[in-house]
Amino acid sequence: MMQNSITLALFGALSIYPVVIYFFEDHLSPSQLLSGLLLLVCARLLVLTWRKPKYRARYAILACAIFFAAIFIPSYMPHLQLLYLRFYPALFSLVAFSVFFISLFTKMPLVERLARIQYPNLSQHAVLYTYRVTLIWCCVLFLNVAVSMYTAVATSLAAWSFYNGLLIYFILGGVYTCEYLIRLYLFRKWAVA
Repeated sequence: MMQNSITLALFGALSIYPVVIYFFEDHLSPSQLLSGLLLLVCARLLVLTWRKPKYRARYAILACAIFFAAIFIPSYMPHLQLLYLRFYPALFSLVAFSVFFISLFTKMPLVERLARIQYPNLSQHAVLYTYRVTLIWCCVLFLNVAVSMYTAVATSLAAWSFYNGLLIYFILGGVYTCEYLIRLYLFRKWAVA
């Protein structure tokens, strides 16, 4: 229970970090803001060492490296530009896109793997549906990468923070909700057939 609470808190902090950057831009240097972001990532990795003992050594080493980077960045990169920090949401989305996209070329795309947790015996219709949903998430995430990059280089800090720290979560939540409702309808229809 505590692990889930800490994970949720860290995910929330990483999600709203663009808003934090907007409000603290005048009070902290970009290198200090980057250090804060890296410390959040480090904390997330430490939680993973707690939750996944199999990969404990790997996550711990990575967490230590990121921690030391966070400590030394303000001293060794004092002239870091804020523009570089604005790329992190696009990079995060690019990683998520890559996970979904690469899974399309495996025996079981990511959405099918997730669906089989709840429905171990998927019908052929459901397998095809999960493949299409994986494709849809690839498109949504790729578009988000493009929009995040655009807001990073061509818009104000306020617009960047609004899109990457708030609006995108409503968009992703809307896509998920629509997909969930369609899935409920189709899975019931296929169960009857």
